Amino acid sequence: MRVRAAWVVACLLWAGTFPFIRIGVADVGPFTFAAARLVVALLVLVPLVVARREWATWSRSDVRAVTSAGLLLLGVNYALVYWGAQYVPSGLVAILLATTPIVALALGALLGSETITVRKVIAVSLGLLGVVAIVGTQAASAGAGGLRGPAALVASTCCVAGAYVWMKGHTGRVPPLSMAALQSAAGLVVLTGLALTREGSPLDAQWSARALGALAYLGWAGSVIAFWLNYWLLARMDTSAMLMMGLAEVPIAVALGAMILGERLPPGTLLGAVCILISVLLGPLQRVNRPATTTCARPSSTDRPAQ
Repeated sequence: MRVRAAWVVACLLWAGTFPFIRIGVADVGPFTFAAARLVVALLVLVPLVVARREWATWSRSDVRAVTSAGLLLLGVNYALVYWGAQYVPSGLVAILLATTPIVALALGALLGSETITVRKVIAVSLGLLGVVAIVGTQAASAGAGGLRGPAALVASTCCVAGAYVWMKGHTGRVPPLSMAALQSAAGLVVLTGLALTREGSPLDAQWSARALGALAYLGWAGSVIAFWLNYWLLARMDTSAMLMMGLAEVPIAVALGAMILGERLPPGTLLGAVCILISVLLGPLQRVNRPATTTCARPSSTDRPAQ
């Protein structure tokens, strides 16, 4: 029950990030805004990691693996998502990113870390059917930008899937808060370089009240809390099952985009939402792995189920 509850909360938090990203990049450069989100997250994560002495449990190999994945997951991926969000409505961003489990399943099967079952294939196929239904009804309102935004978002799904498959073997050794901090630091290096070279000083950006409010949500709820839940869940679920929450986020993100940003919500999205929710019930919430055992000399409290 704890795993299921955490999965639902993480899904809701992630779904809320899409309209706030759209709000932020409307006023601030995408790379600058993404980098600022990681700065806010690190201001919370680093003191927690230091206070809990989690750094004492790190090994060099784990740090290399986690930070390498962070370059993709929070560096290249965020750069692509925030840049693409300038040209694509927030609901459509969620739809395109929902294809990540398919890429993760293919990579996991190729690397031998995923077991392909009939139920899993049916769940993913049904989820994709729902995504296609929503894409069909949203395509007409996708706005300007041509293929630039969608292409960037599709590329970002490959980054996310690859990073999660790579991290799967390390979630039991690096506590979730440490993993979030290390990867945020790695991603910040990539985004800071892009922001300074492409957009100039962050002090010159137009930090409106809307942008600051969006940054607060993304930095706290969308990074600190959601990242911790993500890595806690990743140690207890299959990678493709974890990433299936991207499908469940679609109808929520589309509804939030309509309510917060006034984005059009076509009637056809209802069919897609039903297909996606059924796929989630068939797939990720059915099979839950036991928590991974830690190889550290002193296990962290975050390696145990949350109380």
